[in-house]
Amino acid sequence: MQPAPLPLINTILSNPKAEEIFTENGFSFVDLADKRFVLSEGFQKIGLAENGNFGKFLSSKIFPDDRKNFETITAKLLLGELDRAQGEFRIFVEKGNVRWFSLSFHAISRNDDKSLRILAIHDRDITDLIAAREEIRERLVEIESLKDLLTAINKSLDFNETINRIIDHLHRIIPFDRASVQTLEGNYLCVIGNYGYSEALTQELRFPISGIDNPSARAIASRRPIICNDVEHDFEGFIQVAGGIKVKSWLGIPLVYEGRAIGLFALDSAKPDFYTDQHVRIASNVAEHIAMAIEHARQHTIVKEEARTDKLTGVANRYGLETLGQDIFSAASKEDAPLGILMIDIDHFKVVNDTFGHAYGDQVLILLAASIQQSLRIKDYLVRFGGEEFVILLPGTSTREALVVAERLREMVARIEINGERTCPTVSIGVFSGVPGPQDVIHEFIRRADLALYEAKEAGRNRCRVWSPKPEYFDKQT
Repeated sequence: MQPAPLPLINTILSNPKAEEIFTENGFSFVDLADKRFVLSEGFQKIGLAENGNFGKFLSSKIFPDDRKNFETITAKLLLGELDRAQGEFRIFVEKGNVRWFSLSFHAISRNDDKSLRILAIHDRDITDLIAAREEIRERLVEIESLKDLLTAINKSLDFNETINRIIDHLHRIIPFDRASVQTLEGNYLCVIGNYGYSEALTQELRFPISGIDNPSARAIASRRPIICNDVEHDFEGFIQVAGGIKVKSWLGIPLVYEGRAIGLFALDSAKPDFYTDQHVRIASNVAEHIAMAIEHARQHTIVKEEARTDKLTGVANRYGLETLGQDIFSAASKEDAPLGILMIDIDHFKVVNDTFGHAYGDQVLILLAASIQQSLRIKDYLVRFGGEEFVILLPGTSTREALVVAERLREMVARIEINGERTCPTVSIGVFSGVPGPQDVIHEFIRRADLALYEAKEAGRNRCRVWSPKPEYFDKQT
C-alpha cells in the first residue's frame, strides 16, 4: 500500500465539518508518521488523548483479560500481516467502570517498507448488545434446563426420587447453598427432602406458619414466590436452623396444586442481596410443575402403600412381602448379613371364630398385629401372610437372637386383652435365620420358618421351634 499523496488525515483536519462527521460516527484516524490524530467522540469520552504512543495508550485502557488479543491484532496491523481486523473488547471508562466496545481496524496507508502509516479505527459501544446477547444465552440455557427439569420430574412417580430430581435440576438454574422441600401439614411446613442439611437436622424439622411473621408464612398465604434478601432485619420471625450456614438471603416457591398451597420449596443463600427478579421469574415458571409432580408422586406413594397394606390389620400384606420384603432380603444378601424369619400362627383360631364370631376374630387379628408391631424395631417388617399367619423379617438377626425375639413375642401375645374380657389366643412360632446367598430366594427362608412352625404345632402349640436340617429343635413351653 503506497502512501497517499495527500494523507487522508490532513484532509479531515483541514475540514472541521468532515472531522465532526467522522468523530460523531465513531471514526478515529491515527497518522503514525506525523503523530497526528483524529479521535472519535467515543474515544474522547473514555479519556483517550492525542498521544505519541497511541497504541500503548489505548492498550492501557483495555480490560486485562482482553489486552492480549488487542495487542496481537495491533502488532499484526503494524507489521503488515493484516490490513483489516475486528474484535470485541472491554474498555475502562470513567470511575473504573467497564463497557464493551466493538473495534474495527483498517490500514489506510503504509510506507514503502509496508509499515503502517495511517490507521482508521471505528468504535461502537456494544455494552447493551452484549447484555442482550447474554440475556438471550441465559434464557436459552434456562429453557433447556427447564425442559430437562420437566422431563426429569415426569420420569418417575417415586416420591423420594421425584424430590431428588427436582432439587438436582433446579440447582442448575437457580443457585442456592441449601434447599428444602416442605409439605404443608396443618399450621406447619414439614421438611420431606433437602439439599445441604445434615440428616439428623431434617428428621423432624418443621416450621410454623401460624402466629408468626416469616417469609414462609407469606409465601403460603400469597401463593406467590417471595424473596427475602436480608432475613435478619426483614423478618423477626425467620427461623435460623442450628448448624450449617447462616442464611442471609431466602427464596420461597409455594407449591400450589388445584388452587391450594400444598407446600413450599425454600432456597437458602449465605450471601446477602443474592436473589433477583430473574430467580423469581424462573421459580414462577416451574412452581406449578413442581407442585403437580410432587402431588402426583405423593398420591402414587399412597396408592402403593395401600396396595402393600393389609386392610384389616394395617400391617404389610403378601404384595408388601414381594416388594419391600424382597428389598430387605436383597439388602441382607448384599451386606452379607443374617436375616431372621419368624412365622407366627394363632393357635386354634378356627375355634375362636366359631365360638365368638368372625368380628371377634377380626378384633384378635387387629390387636395382635398392633401389639407385635409396637414391639419390633423400625427396620423389622411385619407381614400378614394369610388368614391367621404372620411373617416377620428381622434384618441383622442371628438364629439365637431371632429365637429370643420369638419367645418374647409369644409370651406377650398371651397377655393381650381383647375388649377387657378375654386374653388373646396363644401363638406358635417357627424360627429361621441365615445369610442370603446370591442363589437364595426369600420364599425358601420362609418355607424353613414354616417347617419349624409345623414342628411347634405338632409338639403341642404355644411354643417356638428353630429350623434345623436335623430333627433337633429348641423347645420352650409355658
